[in-house]
Amino acid sequence: MTLGTKLRNLRIDKKLSLEKLAFELEISKVAIGKWEADKAKPNFENLLHLCNYYETDVYNLLEDVSNVNFANAKFKGHSYAAFAQNFTVNHSTPPELIQNFLDNQNKITILLQQQNELFLKLLGSSK
Repeated sequence: MTLGTKLRNLRIDKKLSLEKLAFELEISKVAIGKWEADKAKPNFENLLHLCNYYETDVYNLLEDVSNVNFANAKFKGHSYAAFAQNFTVNHSTPPELIQNFLDNQNKITILLQQQNELFLKLLGSSK
């Protein structure tokens, strides 16, 4: 089963129109339509939004999905996998690996926020 098929089935099971889902997730109807038609893949951040909305986790969402390549995905405006140009998650990826990846992303986000705060303090003290 493709990711697009799975996303479409989840939406239909909840009896949602593309418009309603797009409104709920604050994502364009066109983007969701492309994901469901397998013409595009959601970035990692949107994939997490979908998981939250459908009350599932990434592993369950990607279970039985042939593969999803996140090489060009963005996470909070930064390439989340710059070090791994061909990072792929598929049905055989252990859930522990996915959870470790998510935990590391959260730690990186916190470090970037702290770095930005420090940078702003340094700029403020140089005036």
